[in-house]
Amino acid sequence: MGDAVDNIPGVPGVGRKTAATLLKALRHAARRVREHLQPWPKLKFRSAAFVAQTLVEHRESAFLSRQLTGIACDMPLDAQLSDLDRQPPDLAAVEEIYERLGFGRLLREQARRLAARRA
Repeated sequence: MGDAVDNIPGVPGVGRKTAATLLKALRHAARRVREHLQPWPKLKFRSAAFVAQTLVEHRESAFLSRQLTGIACDMPLDAQLSDLDRQPPDLAAVEEIYERLGFGRLLREQARRLAARRA
């Protein structure tokens, strides 16, 4: 299933219900499916043969969509864990941005309250 908001193409004709049915039926065969995509006309849902053929025809789009929705856990991170601790906001920088963008008094006060809470 694609996602227009995130510009993920998906496979034509595979929407929410079809995707859920495929995932439920094929969850134990995920590795095999990825390595050797083949039609699954025996699955019990309407238009199963059509969906199977569409998956074969749009194999690359299906794999690209899967790759785009995955979370990369192997990215190098040039930071220590302590660098990722929450910090109070830099109020001077926040004030400068709010001034430049024309944000009002209420947002400025909200930033001050949040900073006081985390200090």
